[in-house]
Amino acid sequence: MYKHTIILSVFLMLSVVDIEAQRRATTYESLLQRTDQPASYIDQIIIPKNDTESVFAVFFRLDYDFIPFLRMRPGMTPPTPEAEYFSTLRMGVEVFQGSSPSSRRSSSAIPVFRDSWQDTIWVNTFEDTKSRFDYVQGFISTELDSGQYHYELQLARAQSVREQSSSRRNFRVSNPENTTEANFIILSQNNVDNNRLHATLMNYGNNVLYGQSYSLLIRIPNQEELEGKTLTLNLHRLTAGQDSGEGEIRHSAELTDEHIVHIKNPAFSKVNNNIVLTADISEEGYRYAHVDIPNRDFENARFSLRLMADGIEKPVGERVINSQWLDMPISLYNLDVSISMLQFIVSEQELRRINSGSTAEREQKFREFWAQRDPTPDTEFNELMAEYYRRIDHAYKNFTSLQSPGYDTDQGKAYIVYGPPSNIERRLPTNAPTREIWQYPSRTLIFEATTGFGDFRLISES
Repeated sequence: MYKHTIILSVFLMLSVVDIEAQRRATTYESLLQRTDQPASYIDQIIIPKNDTESVFAVFFRLDYDFIPFLRMRPGMTPPTPEAEYFSTLRMGVEVFQGSSPSSRRSSSAIPVFRDSWQDTIWVNTFEDTKSRFDYVQGFISTELDSGQYHYELQLARAQSVREQSSSRRNFRVSNPENTTEANFIILSQNNVDNNRLHATLMNYGNNVLYGQSYSLLIRIPNQEELEGKTLTLNLHRLTAGQDSGEGEIRHSAELTDEHIVHIKNPAFSKVNNNIVLTADISEEGYRYAHVDIPNRDFENARFSLRLMADGIEKPVGERVINSQWLDMPISLYNLDVSISMLQFIVSEQELRRINSGSTAEREQKFREFWAQRDPTPDTEFNELMAEYYRRIDHAYKNFTSLQSPGYDTDQGKAYIVYGPPSNIERRLPTNAPTREIWQYPSRTLIFEATTGFGDFRLISES
């Protein structure tokens, strides 16, 4: 398991305006509704091919819980005997010259490029169809001259069309010889061998995976003012309300000749469900910097990548990214809920102390609380904190009744404090309520049903 820090990325989503209103409105249940949404990721890359053309590619990643699956119909032949559910997907891309109009394009608009990707996805079980850790990904690419463009994207299954909110985007293809701004390609891994670049794209849009290091391929602009300048890549952690700009520098790398690579003849391909960029490495190619980012050491937060040049105040290029923890416990998406859920292990006085002050002060006290209890303080991942909030999720999922959310039930509270019992025994006595006996190495808890709908109260602890 990767070692990583728990700094709550959604703290950064809190607006500095109307904080009190948000604090009153945010609950565990509202967070669950917001975070339990299926995910899809769309991104684009423009990379020069020759002196006049660039390769333009649209990439997409669709989690299985985003994909509408159907049960296999009679007469269909699955790829394996175990497969029971399928989905036929089609992604279409149309590229038009000029910026996207404010209204839908007219039927007379003619695309300069049109193509589609299609695949049929098979899974074995209904639970697989709801997975947010399994996914399908693909890309569509073409070659374009320099100029202003926009593209439209559609995802269809069978006869239905499901457009993404980001289905229309503007983009500019710069002349490869006169690029004025750096751009960033995020890679999960790469290899240079025999004068060839072989790199796997991370392909999570503007996200990187929390706790997983990554690499950047940065296009170095052709600007006279950069000649002889030292270039430095800074990684800034952004604070609440920041969408870009400077913040605390978490990592800095001065670019040297060891970082520079010249590439030409780029091409994309799909290998083992990964999107791979390959290119020739040649002094005749276009100048890029290859930089490794030790993301395992950084918070689950929002960051700004800024390429700076000595003596120039404005960044040569900038990209904002989010560190995404795919299975983050629900409570950790919001500081107020995170603090509130400490009620099961701290006194009311201590809870009031942590929950007093500004957002920054409360966040600092919350971090200190868990830092003091970190079983592995020399690592970035606080296992105890993660386990505690996972137990709250388990309690909500397994012990919620019509009367109470799972974390407020006797069984839920016991699970949160003591964890899973080593043994559970259910007894059905005659003319008496059902009982459950939870056995731990050092204690035994007895619960008795209060209704026939899964409500149990603690009646004995020994």
